Amino acid sequence: MRKLTYITYQTFPANTANSLQTITNIAEIVKQGVGVKLIFPDRDNFSSDNLDQIQKFYGIEQDFEIVKLRHNLPFGKVKFFKKLAYHISHFLWSKKTVKNCINNSKNEYFFTRSDWIFYFLSKQNKNVIFECHQPSKLRNIILKICLSKETSKIIFLNDNLFKYYEKFINFDSNYIVLNNGYKNVLFRDKVKKKNNQIIFVGELLRFGLTRNIEFIISCFEDKRLDKYKLKIVGGPNKYIEELKKNIKNGFPKNIDFLGRLSHLDTIKMLQESEIGLLINSSQNSHSVKFTSPLKYFEYLAADLKIVAVDFDSHRELPLASNILFFNEYSKESFIKCILNSVNLKPIQEIDYVNFSIENRVKSLLNFARLEGLEPPTL
Repeated sequence: MRKLTYITYQTFPANTANSLQTITNIAEIVKQGVGVKLIFPDRDNFSSDNLDQIQKFYGIEQDFEIVKLRHNLPFGKVKFFKKLAYHISHFLWSKKTVKNCINNSKNEYFFTRSDWIFYFLSKQNKNVIFECHQPSKLRNIILKICLSKETSKIIFLNDNLFKYYEKFINFDSNYIVLNNGYKNVLFRDKVKKKNNQIIFVGELLRFGLTRNIEFIISCFEDKRLDKYKLKIVGGPNKYIEELKKNIKNGFPKNIDFLGRLSHLDTIKMLQESEIGLLINSSQNSHSVKFTSPLKYFEYLAADLKIVAVDFDSHRELPLASNILFFNEYSKESFIKCILNSVNLKPIQEIDYVNFSIENRVKSLLNFARLEGLEPPTL
C-alpha cells in the first residue's frame, strides 16, 4: 500500500477550522485505502501524538501514524517579535524535518500546508502536494521556485487563488482547484428545524481581528428581528465576556453565545437551525478574496438557508447563486436578507453532494495518481 506523509507546522488537537480540515481529510484518505503518517511539531502545551485522543477530539475512527517532533525553537515561547519568531522557527523546523524524512524514507509521497516544507521537499525533487489557502509575499517567492518542477503540485481552494498564482504554473498537470467539503456521514440523521433559528459557527477573532460580530449584535437590536434567535458557536470566551461588557444598551435577549463546542455538537446545532451566517471583516484580504470556509459546506449539508456578507470570496463559492448577500456594515441590508430568507429554499442534496469530503479526497487521489499514488482497487 502506498503511503502519504502529511507534514505540517500546525499543532493538534486544536480548536481551529484549519486543524479540523486537516484531520478530516487525513481520515478520509485513510478510509479510501491510503496509509498516512502525520508529522507535526510539539510547539504547544496541548499538543498530543496520542491517536485515541486525536480520534476523540475530532470525532473520527480511522487509524494512522502520528509523529510529534521536538520544537526547541522560539515560536510559542517568546512574547515579543512573535511574527519573526514564527518565520524563523517554521524555517528551521521544516529544514530539519525534511532532512530527517528524506534520510529515513524512500519513494514516499508528501502532502503539506507549509510553505517551507513544500520548498525543502521540492528542492530534493520529492513528490509533494501543497494545499494553498491564501497568498502571501513569502508564498509568492516559494511557489515561483517550486512550481518549476514537475514533482511539485498544488491544490488551490478556489478560482481566485488559482488566478492569482496562474503565472507560476509551468505544467497543467501540476495544479487542481479543489474547494473544501463536508463530512457526509455526520449529516445522515435528519433533525427537526427550529423556526427562525440563525447560527454562526467560527472563531470570533480572525488573524487577531474581529469578524464583525459587534455589527451582527447591533442588527439584532432592531425590533424586526425580535422573532429570530441567533446562536453563536465559537470562542475565545475572554472575547465573549469583553463583548458583553461593551454593549451599551444591554445585550439582546435573542442572542446566545455557546462558546466552543465539539464538532459533533456543532453539527447538531447546524441541523436544528434554519439560517447560517457567513461573516468576516474586509480588514483582511484573505477574507475578502480567497477564503473557502469549511462551515459553508457544512451549512449546505445541514440544509441551511445562507446569508453572507458580500465579499468576492463568498461570490466564488459553489452554488453561490442561492446565497442572500448583504452589504458590509449596512444594518438595513442585513435585516432585509434575514427577513427575505422566508422565500429562500435550501440547496437540495443532489446539488451539493459533490462537495462531500469523500468526493474531495477521490479528486485529490486522482490528482496525485499522475505520479502513481493510487488507492487499492476494491
